[in-house]
Amino acid sequence: MPNPQPILHLVSAANPQESSDPGHHRPEAHAPQAASTSPLVRLQQMANEFDELVEAWSCKQQDVENTHGLVARLVDHIHVYPEMCLGMAGRMLMRSPAMHHAFHAAVVAVLLGEALNLSAAQQMTIARAALLMNLPSFLLQDDLLNARAHLSMGQRINIARHPILASELLAHSKGADIQWIEAVEQHHECMDGTGYPHGLSGQDICVEARVLKAADVWCALVSARPNRPAKYPHDAIQELLTRERMRLDMSVLATLRRLLGNYPPGTLVRLASREIAIVANFTHGNGGPRSVVAVLNAGGEVIGEPALRDTTRTANNIRSYTYIPSHHPRVPRWEKVWSLG
Repeated sequence: MPNPQPILHLVSAANPQESSDPGHHRPEAHAPQAASTSPLVRLQQMANEFDELVEAWSCKQQDVENTHGLVARLVDHIHVYPEMCLGMAGRMLMRSPAMHHAFHAAVVAVLLGEALNLSAAQQMTIARAALLMNLPSFLLQDDLLNARAHLSMGQRINIARHPILASELLAHSKGADIQWIEAVEQHHECMDGTGYPHGLSGQDICVEARVLKAADVWCALVSARPNRPAKYPHDAIQELLTRERMRLDMSVLATLRRLLGNYPPGTLVRLASREIAIVANFTHGNGGPRSVVAVLNAGGEVIGEPALRDTTRTANNIRSYTYIPSHHPRVPRWEKVWSLG
């Protein structure tokens, strides 16, 4: 049986000819690169830009400036289209699972920082740190995700040292500020002092790193790994509240729980009618969404025109979490899905 994917998988490139716009959102503060493309296509373009940025990184000032530009546009996009960004960020088309994770974590961390009322500058720092927290070790991180990989002792040491290695690369990059470097270096520190590389605890860990830590762990839990299926959002939150609670900042964790709840945007559910639908709005807390967007019919076929479903109606009651198999032959019209949300 395939692994469950509670957050939608973008299994083919979005169609740039589709320009559906969620008109109920506030306008963007920065002009998009291509106004004629849909918000989802623009998110994919930023994922591609991130991919190219990491591939070409050489510790030059231009690398830092390119990162600042990308993050400014990404944070703007997250603020304008929070539901779509959260629901799709972890499943952009990218060359590396580790980069998928970093991009996903950046989106969650920015939303979490905003919910905590952190400043715009702090949110930018969090996003930059999330994208480049694994800068020297993306390939090694991908090896770790391979169930058959047998890492050498040297590779294991480099994985353990990657926060320091990443922060050193940034320190040698002209224009990288101390807040960015510090957040990267501390993103694996834990509130109870059991983290690494320095064993910091409590308020000795900068707030940007504490926010990124929570987003990083949540994104890891809701993503499938070769040795385990993805956890559904409810189970991921419960694990954070139990196994991880002493390692995380409790105020950050409480805010994450309120922000995402049990049905964050992008969650797939099966309805009483046997349709598969996606949650397209924030519901917060433990309550379920009042409406969802149906994407597959009872026979598992893609619905040509995604449709809103009122979950308070008996036929549309949510019965369970579910997933769309990664080998599904057709892709729902995601742009239409998010415009309906």
